[in-house]
Amino acid sequence: MNNFESTLGGKMPAPSAVGKLLLALWQNDLRFKRSGWQLALLVAIAAGAIVYGAWQQEVIHNFGALANAQSATIFYMVPSLALGTQGPSLAALLVWIAIGRALFAILCAWLDMVFHKKITGRAFDWESMINVALVNGLFSLGALFAVLNQPIRNLLAHYDALVASVPTLVDLNGSVALVVAVLIGDFCFYWSHRLCHETRCFWNLGHISHHRNRNLTQMTCAIEPGWLPLQAAGGLALLLLPVASKLFTTDIRDAGVALVVLMVIDTLVDPSHSIFLYWLESKSRLLRALRAVFVTAGVHYMHHSNEVTGPHGTGVNFGARLSVWDRVFGTYAEPTTELPRTGLFDPEADLCVNPLRYVLRPYLRMGLELRRNKMSDWPFIVFGSTDYEPPNPVRMSR
Repeated sequence: MNNFESTLGGKMPAPSAVGKLLLALWQNDLRFKRSGWQLALLVAIAAGAIVYGAWQQEVIHNFGALANAQSATIFYMVPSLALGTQGPSLAALLVWIAIGRALFAILCAWLDMVFHKKITGRAFDWESMINVALVNGLFSLGALFAVLNQPIRNLLAHYDALVASVPTLVDLNGSVALVVAVLIGDFCFYWSHRLCHETRCFWNLGHISHHRNRNLTQMTCAIEPGWLPLQAAGGLALLLLPVASKLFTTDIRDAGVALVVLMVIDTLVDPSHSIFLYWLESKSRLLRALRAVFVTAGVHYMHHSNEVTGPHGTGVNFGARLSVWDRVFGTYAEPTTELPRTGLFDPEADLCVNPLRYVLRPYLRMGLELRRNKMSDWPFIVFGSTDYEPPNPVRMSR
């Protein structure tokens, strides 16, 4: 476990039976032999992980709710559209596209597993998929505590009241409003996402979990729980987006066919961690043409690459759905022909095929940094840039 004993500072007392069990759970990665009972166990657990991953999708566990939805997400980071404002035919079409979007993401996840070896030359990383399923389960459990966190809810309520007092500068509607809403939403996401890569607390206590996997696919990608403020769509976006949307009233109800076009594009680019889509994009001139404006699977997969550090050393391609802001601010990187390596920039980083270390290691590391350094260093340890190293560093893998 990378000198855990020396990291904590000195020789530790002999652990109790419970302590030995906890230490074993912390130290050991998920590993299964490909023969005998271990192979049978791997198959059973992997099947459970696949079922759990599919069950997380509303289209699987609650198809009726999706089919009878009163609102629809047209484009990521754009406020949902009330379907009651649309004619029956258009509303029904938008519902079916929403269902298709969910099913398409599941299909891409399964295609990643089926074609993994053909595309990468390596066998699919089943242990990593199981680990990520467990991690996502832990994140989902964490939502129970976040919902009960009344102080945070009160703070957000006060913020909503403050935003309500912001005057509206421009009233927009229709297709123009839809375009502006897309630009505003992605602009807020871009800076929030970039902040997650450039600020220690946002990176180490939130976003790092999303980037750890070295065998990235739709099935091996840790979610960023919506209840966690230190995630790409949270943080700065939680503050910027409501204000920006209030300054420019974006009434998209009368956007008509533009709603359908953008929703279809959102469906195509939504499975952004799919190696199958990356491969398909490399063969399709039409999909590559979308890169001029949109964050395709290829563009976002480059964001997870540990081969391209970008002009600021913290990564590239921070946009959620638009490549426009990365081009404007100089952080765009064109996808390579070959699938890039993914994971953290640090070559010594812990692969963390262990759900406990995956989730808790960054918190433990920062806690030890605070313990070992003076209080005057604490602001830099928490809020400094991600390349900051405290005077008394912690010798623990990231």
